[in-house]
Amino acid sequence: MAIFKDEQHMYDMLGSLWRHVISETEFGPKLDEFQINFKFIMKDPEGVLWVGHDKVLTGEEAKLPAVITMELSADSAHKFWLKKLSLPVALATRKIKSKGPIPKVLKILPFLTPVYEKYPEFCEKYGVNPA
Repeated sequence: MAIFKDEQHMYDMLGSLWRHVISETEFGPKLDEFQINFKFIMKDPEGVLWVGHDKVLTGEEAKLPAVITMELSADSAHKFWLKKLSLPVALATRKIKSKGPIPKVLKILPFLTPVYEKYPEFCEKYGVNPA
């Protein structure tokens, strides 16, 4: 069973999650400090999210160039936020394919720690099974 009902459901939940990340944690300032942004090319459902230090774009708006591009399934993204899939393992096993300076990503990854605890709240709000 798919994690998200459709592309819009994915955009609503992950867009809201990433807006929380960049505005309520140290991750947003770290993106600015390291001068990086992300483009997530999602599968099942298909979609694109672009995350910078001060904004999150989805769909057609998200077609901007990015310093780091990651291709992954919605299932892999869900497992990542549930701490059931580590980024280094996902990269090594190609569950997440990436382009760009991954050492910078690994350096700022610890700043996402507070978000893991909040993720189940986003699941509940958007009707996604947190299992």
